Amino acid sequence: MAKQPLKYKFEKLQFCKKCQRYSVLTEEKCPVCDQHYKKLSRLIRSTFIKRIVTETLWYVVLIGLGIIFAPSKKDMNTTLVAGSIFFLGHWVLTFVFLTSEYYTLLKKKLREDLRQIQEGIRFDFHRASEDSKEGRLQEALDKLQEIGNLVDSDEVKIRQVIVLTKAAIRDDVELELEKLIPTRYDKHFVIYALEVLKFNRAQVRKSCIAYFLHFRRNIEMDFGVGPLIAIADTSLRMKLYIHEFAGFIEEFLEFLPRERFIRLCSILDKNPNLEWGRLKGTAIRLIEMEYRHDPDFQAFFQQERAASRA
Repeated sequence: MAKQPLKYKFEKLQFCKKCQRYSVLTEEKCPVCDQHYKKLSRLIRSTFIKRIVTETLWYVVLIGLGIIFAPSKKDMNTTLVAGSIFFLGHWVLTFVFLTSEYYTLLKKKLREDLRQIQEGIRFDFHRASEDSKEGRLQEALDKLQEIGNLVDSDEVKIRQVIVLTKAAIRDDVELELEKLIPTRYDKHFVIYALEVLKFNRAQVRKSCIAYFLHFRRNIEMDFGVGPLIAIADTSLRMKLYIHEFAGFIEEFLEFLPRERFIRLCSILDKNPNLEWGRLKGTAIRLIEMEYRHDPDFQAFFQQERAASRA
């Protein structure tokens, strides 16, 4: 059977026949028995080939019996021709539906071995946790990333965050944030997100900002308003974010650095037709109170400020 391209993430699973355990890691050998893993895709191909061989043998046997017990030479020839046509037709249909049959067997195998797969992934996760405890952070991170590519769970995400926080975060390292956002509130993720923010603001995207908004009360209780101010500041990076999180930004407008406030005012002033809620009015009042004599702010909202004075 021809090698099939990977369509499902589950095809990356490996199986140890001796331990009867699955693994999602890319290791070649089982760490328990030192036997070579077999890819799930290879197991499926073996199953498929065995089924084809078995069916072929049955067809040959049935055709042979039909020929042996045929009452006449004419019936013998008829049996041979009909059997051959049926046999060739079966092979043609098998070839036509080869890919479909492969994925049907794959899904069936996954359903049958679901409990074994879960136990195998838990075993991989335990090994990653042990690596982390013993200071092998890179090994732990590699394992967790491989598990995370298959399993979308908060437990795996938070464990990755913990390991990443233990490791030295540097600006020359490719940081990951978007895929690690959990569905529940977690202190470790907040700490990690703020560390990433220091090195690469571009990693803090819409879903991360939304996370801070959704759990803002929890964050304020544990960390104060500092993280929220930092996220509001980061939201000014894109006009789309400013428009979507205008209400949130307005709450922390007075805490924004001067340069960031200038950027905000510039975007608001250049897009007068967009609906900014109360953000624009609050920005105008802040200019009047804090930056009245600052020449860098004089060009912003001239008409609106003149109308407010009148």
